[in-house]
Parts: sequence; C-alpha cells; structure tokens
Amino acid sequence: MAGKISAESMFLRLANALTRSGYSDFFNTLVLELGSVLDVEYVLIANTVENPMKARTLALMARGELLDNISYDLKGSPCETVPERESCAYEGGILERFPDDHLLVELGVQSYIGMPLLTSDGRKLGILVAMSTEVTQFDDLAHEVMRIAAAQVGSELERSSQQEQIQALTYRDSLTGLTNRRGLHEQLLKQTPEAIFLADIRRFKTINDVYTSAVGDEVLRAVAERLQQYIGSETILARVSSDEFAILPSSADLAAKVADGLSLLEQGEAYARQIALWFESPVIIDNNEFHLDFTIGCAGQTSLANDQDKALTGAELLRRASVALADAKARQHGYAFFNSSMISAMEYRQLLFERFRKALREQNFQLYFQPVFSLKDRKLVGAEALCRWYDDEFGWISPLDFIAIAETRGLMQNLGDWVVTAACQQLLAWDSDGTPLPGKLAINISNKQIESHDTIQRFEQLTQGVDRNRLLLELTETAMMRAPELNLKRIRQLHEAGFSWAIDDFGTGYSSLSYLTQLKAAVLKIDRSFVSKIEHSQHDETIIQAIIVMAKALQMDLIAEGIESEAQLEYLIKSGCHDGQGFLLGRPVPADEFAQNWLSPTRKN
Repeated sequence: MAGKISAESMFLRLANALTRSGYSDFFNTLVLELGSVLDVEYVLIANTVENPMKARTLALMARGELLDNISYDLKGSPCETVPERESCAYEGGILERFPDDHLLVELGVQSYIGMPLLTSDGRKLGILVAMSTEVTQFDDLAHEVMRIAAAQVGSELERSSQQEQIQALTYRDSLTGLTNRRGLHEQLLKQTPEAIFLADIRRFKTINDVYTSAVGDEVLRAVAERLQQYIGSETILARVSSDEFAILPSSADLAAKVADGLSLLEQGEAYARQIALWFESPVIIDNNEFHLDFTIGCAGQTSLANDQDKALTGAELLRRASVALADAKARQHGYAFFNSSMISAMEYRQLLFERFRKALREQNFQLYFQPVFSLKDRKLVGAEALCRWYDDEFGWISPLDFIAIAETRGLMQNLGDWVVTAACQQLLAWDSDGTPLPGKLAINISNKQIESHDTIQRFEQLTQGVDRNRLLLELTETAMMRAPELNLKRIRQLHEAGFSWAIDDFGTGYSSLSYLTQLKAAVLKIDRSFVSKIEHSQHDETIIQAIIVMAKALQMDLIAEGIESEAQLEYLIKSGCHDGQGFLLGRPVPADEFAQNWLSPTRKN
C-alpha cells in the first residue's frame, strides 16, 4: 500500500505534520496526514492512562474528516492485542478474528495496524491506530511511518502529562486535593462570582497542639470532604490557607440552599448558617470527636445602579471577604458580611496594633488593682490585678479592644506574661513597704499562656521570689472549654507546682461537672451578669443559689463579681456567698492608691 506515493514524499509529509508538535492542532493534523499517506479510511490517537482497558480518543479521523472524540472498551478488540513495544498488524479478515468488536463491524474494517504510545522510560500511555476497509498489506515503510508518528505522539503525551502534574502541584492543595490559593486566583481571572465566603476553623491550632499535626491534617481532609458533600456541583471550593476555606457558590447552589426573595446580604447570612449546620455532627478521627465551628467572612457583588457600573473583580471580592473575615474575628462574631466601614475599622485596628506592639515592647502598660472583701465585715481578703493601657494618641484603650488585638495577632502570651511578672513585682514592693496584701492576688490567665510545652517552667520563672500560695490564677470558664483536654492537663501540672486556680465568669460557659471536679479549682467566681439581675430575675437568682450549693459540695470558695448595690450585697450574704468584689466595695485603682486606701496601717476597715 505504501507504494502509492514515494517514500521521500511520505516522510516529507509526515515531517511537516510532526512540526505541529506542541500546538493544539497537532493530533488532528497528524491523523489527517496519516490517513492520506497510508491510504486508510480511519486513524485515531487514544489515551489509556486512566484505564488500560478503556481508550479515550484524543483525535479521530474518518474518511478525511475529523469526528468528535469517543471512549470505547478494548476488551475483545484488536487494540487489546497491541503489545507494549512493537506494532501490531492485521492485513485482512479482522472481523472474523474479533466478531465482538461492534465498532469494527459498523465501520466495515478489514485491515488494522496499531502502535503503542510510550513514555521515555517505556510506560504505555495509549495507542495509535490506522484502519482500512480493504485487505491491505502494511509494508516496512508503513510500519516505520507508524513508529515515527507514535514516538512523537508519545513524547507529546508525556510532556503534556508532566505539564498537568506541574499544574496540579501549582494549583492544587496537596493535602486535600482542593484548588489552592493560586489556583483560586487563576479561576477568578476567568469568571466573576456572585459571592465569596471564607470559612476559618476556630481554634484549629489547639487540635495540632493536643493531637499532633498528623491528626490536624486528617481533620482538614475531613472538612474538605464534608464541604464537597454539601456544596453544589458548580460551586468552587478551595483551601486558601492552613485552616481557611473559600466557597464560591453558584447561582443554583445559592437558590437551592436559601429562601427566595432575599437580598444578597440576607442570602449570605442564610448560606453561612447552612455551613454551620453541615458541621453540627462532629468530625471523627481515630475515635476522637471534633466539634468544629467556623468564623465566616462574606463579600458579594453590589447592586449596579446603571449601565456604567462594573461588577467587582473576583480578586476584589476575595479581598473584601478577607476583610469581612478579619472583622468577624476581631469582633469575635461567627459571621460578617463586608461593608465599606470595615476598611476604616480595619485601618484603625492595624494602627492600634502597631501602637500596642510598641507599648508591649516598651512595657507601657499599667496594673490596676480591685479589692476583694469578706462580705459580712467588708474586711480586705485579696485583690485582682487588671491590665490597663493609656496611649498618648488614643487615650485610654478598652481592655476588650487591646486584649482582642493580643489574641488575634498572637501576642496574648507576651501580654499575659508581662501581667504575671508585674503583679508579682507589685506584691514584693508592697511587702518591702510594710503594707503586704492580705489573702491572694488574682491574675487573669489566657488559655494562650498555657498552651506551650514549657508552661510550667515559664510560670515558675515569672513568679520567682513570690510564695505561690499568695497567687490565684484565673481562667474564664469559656476560655477553659475552648480546649478542655489541654487546659486540664496544664492546670493539673500548675496545681502540682503549687499554683491555685479560680474559674472566672462562672455560669457563662458550658463546662461539665466532670471537668470541674478534675480542675481542682480553689475558687469559683460568680459572673457579674447574674449578680446584676438580683431582685429582677428569679431565674438568675436560682442559678446563683445552684452555683453556691455546687461550690460548697466541691469544697470551693466563692467570689461574687460586679456587686454594685446594697441589695445585691445583702442577697449574696443571705445566700451563703462569703466574698465579693464590685464598684460598691471598691473600684480598680493604681497600686499606690490601692495601698493608700486599703493597705495603709492606718486604713479604716
């Protein structure tokens, strides 16, 4: 058959076709040229990488025309017999040899030649096939043409495969298989979403600290799988940082998961609630249950007032969603939808952060001290150290603001350690002045301060020179329950090292009785929110009475916070609460004023 055109002409035309290698039309050009030079009706290039017994055509020529690509089974076909190295030819009677190959029957094929497509190290990637409806003798020249063409196609497939692998490494998250941040940015160049949600796993670092990073990785995979389980097929999902996922819901997904007739703002809130519902049931890894919740930031396309308005770019939407997430974290809210005021608020927080970091570096904080009294005789029985910050530019900064900065910017341990050190120094200063503090000095502790492995050694160093029996470390019930297992471990270790503990703001968290018994806390502090409602809420009075009974059963002392009226004081005394603090008894004041008011030998009790 190859004698119909000269060998020189055949190789020249083949060479011209091979020059298209690397171009998008290479495979199509080659099958058309091979059909002409080999004088056959059908030529195909097929990939068999995904399944060695199933071919997926990359180019398909029939009678000089390109057809749509198809997939077909190799079982029972001549393609199944193409060897791993050499060509395979049937020069007639192929229908009798392979009667179950319905495609051959339909095409009326009589002759067949196939060549494996190989990588440089000999792995089979697919097949190159030429077929004729006539009995044909495939001579050495035809075999050589097929060999040269197959070698170039194999090389091209290998190069494409390597590019795909590189692209996968570049644009895919290796842990979860999701699109990564770079891949998301690429997709945002191609399409503009209606809305973007950024979901950040709260307290994920604690999982790594308590259960190891390997378990943390399994949690991330489980989160990715659950999100994929619930989102719509057209919704884009990406992992954009360690514990942060981006969700770009399609219009159909939004319509399916939220009610009709809602504004984009309302849709965002509804979809965020859906995300929370998806994780109502815990993620289970190695028989450990992880109850996960998220902080979510969302940004959406603003309504277009006229034809001159332009839709926000995907990159701008992503930036706005990031701002909304930062705002939700700063306010300690579960969800926030972007609005322009967040920009100025974020700029203020950034400026405040810079001032805070400078104050921390120069130790420009102060300690105020609030007295704790025996309620019956109003005798001083201790005090609580409270951190205060006056900034030359902003004036007095609320502790709620600067503590939030410290927590979100990873500086809580630094601030907390300064407070412990300064409080101990003040105790020693009062001692040297001959006005020692009676009872214990309470110091608020963040759970961030007790997460590290060197917690015990650090606290021993911070409190050096002070009798530990004079200190009362306070951890809020809510903070304790953020990572109960780790906190219990550290608290036990500190207890064994001689430190006493108080559970602050008790009644506002969700600790179980079993945790309370394991904590070995010396003191329960009744939260001011209950005390403030005495005489106004029978429910809150009942809670106070229950706390008092429980504290006595567990042999814990009680301190009531936020006492502001004589009626509250009398109720607490009558209910059996012995100690308390609040504005009625004494406001927080600087150390010198505290000593003058309550530590002076001539003070009046």
